[in-house]
Amino acid sequence: MFEKIIAQEKAKDILSRQIKSNKIPHAYIFMGEEGTGKMLTAMEFAKVLNCQINDYTKTDSGSCGHCLACEHIDKGSYSDLHIINFEKQDELAEKEAEKGKTRLGIKVIRYMQDKVYLKATEGKWKIFIIEPAEKMTGEAFNCLLKTLEEPPENTIIILIAKHKETVPVTILSRVQTVFFRPLSVEDISKYLQENNSLSPEKAVQIASMSEGSIEKAEKLIFNTQNEFSSFWADLTGKKMAVADILAKSKQAAKDRETALEAINVITENAMISFRKNPGRYADMIEAISKSKKYLELNANPSNVTDNLFIYINSRIKS
Repeated sequence: MFEKIIAQEKAKDILSRQIKSNKIPHAYIFMGEEGTGKMLTAMEFAKVLNCQINDYTKTDSGSCGHCLACEHIDKGSYSDLHIINFEKQDELAEKEAEKGKTRLGIKVIRYMQDKVYLKATEGKWKIFIIEPAEKMTGEAFNCLLKTLEEPPENTIIILIAKHKETVPVTILSRVQTVFFRPLSVEDISKYLQENNSLSPEKAVQIASMSEGSIEKAEKLIFNTQNEFSSFWADLTGKKMAVADILAKSKQAAKDRETALEAINVITENAMISFRKNPGRYADMIEAISKSKKYLELNANPSNVTDNLFIYINSRIKS
C-alpha cells in the first residue's frame, strides 16, 4: 500500500494500519516541508478508500489505479474529492478584487462545509484536502473547528501544512497528525535518475542541495540548466569587476520576463545559502525580494538588476 510514495515509511505504516483495521480518523493533518509527498499521499489515500476493485480491508495492494474512481481521482474529476486551495478560492470569488488573496478565508471553508454535509455521490468516502492549511485566516480556522467537532460519517478532512506552530492548538487537538520527514539524498537521487534522466553524479549533486524536498530538487534542475545558475556563486564568492557585473546584468535585463527568471533562479540559490548562514545572507535576501517587487511594479529591468548585482557583490569582503 502507498508504493508510489517515496520513503515516508512511518507515515505509510500509520495510514496502512488504520485503513486495514477500518479505524480511520475523521480528520488528519499531514505535516512537513514541501516536496516530501504530503499531497501525493493524500490523493493516494483517497484512491485506496474509494477504489472499486480492491477492498482496502482485505488487501495490502492499495488502489488498483485503473477503475473509474481511481482514474477520476487522478484526473481531478472525482465528485467526492474536494481540494480546498487558492485556486478554489479564486473560483468562488464574485469580484475580481477578491481574487489573488494570500490567505484562505472563511468563504472557501463555508463552501467546503456545504459539501461536507451532502451525501457521497460516487464513492464510499468523501475526502476534503485543505492546502496550504497554515494560510487559513483565524476566522476560517474557527469555522473549520465546528466541522471537526461534529464530522459526518464517511467523511475525511486532510489538512496539509509545513509546521504545527502555524496551526491553532484547537485544530491540532482534533486531528491525527502524520509527519512527513525530509527525504534522503539517496531517495531523491534515485527519483531524479528515474524521472528526469539525470546521470548518477548530477542526481547526487542536485539531491544534496535539495534539503530533502523533491520539489526543490526539480527546481534546482531547472536552475542548473539556466545560464544564471552559477551567477550567485560568482557574486558571493569573490569581488568582481563592475564591468563584468554590468555585462551580466545586461544579459539578465533583456526584458522584464528574463530579469524575473534570472532573479528567481538567484533566489533559489540564495535561500540555500541563507539557511546555512542566515546572518551573512539576510540582507541579500531582503534586497533580492525588493528587486523582484520593483520588477513586478514595472521598474526598469536594467536599473533593478544593475543595482541588485552590484549590491550583493559589495557585501563580499575582499
